[in-house]
Amino acid sequence: MGENNTIQSISSEFIKTIQDVSQYIAHQRALGNGKFSFSPNSLETVNSWGKLKATPVAFRFQGPENARLLFVDSEGLFFAGESGGLLVKILAAMGVTPESVFICNAVDANSLHTRVQKNRPKIVIALGQRAGHLLLNLTIPLEQFQGKFHSCHGIQVMPTFHPTALLAQPGLKRKVWEDMQQVMQAAGLAQ
Repeated sequence: MGENNTIQSISSEFIKTIQDVSQYIAHQRALGNGKFSFSPNSLETVNSWGKLKATPVAFRFQGPENARLLFVDSEGLFFAGESGGLLVKILAAMGVTPESVFICNAVDANSLHTRVQKNRPKIVIALGQRAGHLLLNLTIPLEQFQGKFHSCHGIQVMPTFHPTALLAQPGLKRKVWEDMQQVMQAAGLAQ
């Protein structure tokens, strides 16, 4: 909460500063003084204010590194929102908890492969097309490689649909459950 207040405070101060500078420039122009020079950084800051920047997402993960199951989240949502709630329900149906699995986001292939090799889980579950593509070095649609085990560094990988896709297309839930039943059997989880 303190960090959020600081960010809001800084944003508020920044807005006030931009407004002050804008007002100053308008006043100077009204007086006939139209020659202003700004540094490239200042111009970039002013011109990009309010626009989203495409910044790379840091590689994030959570859970015990020695977990038997490693989930790779294509969307980086982890257990957040409606799709996170659905993932928690899927885990419960499998007989596991969010605290007993390791989950990471699919940022880039190198980080992901390093993580898989470091953790050495029994099974990796790729949630969504991006995760499947990065893990398995594929470019085909998820529907063409979902639902069957593949190998990555000698570890079984089960590509399946992301919970977000299940929310948009509830008909996919049966396929995901069939995929998770295969995972449960291969991991030795009671069905």
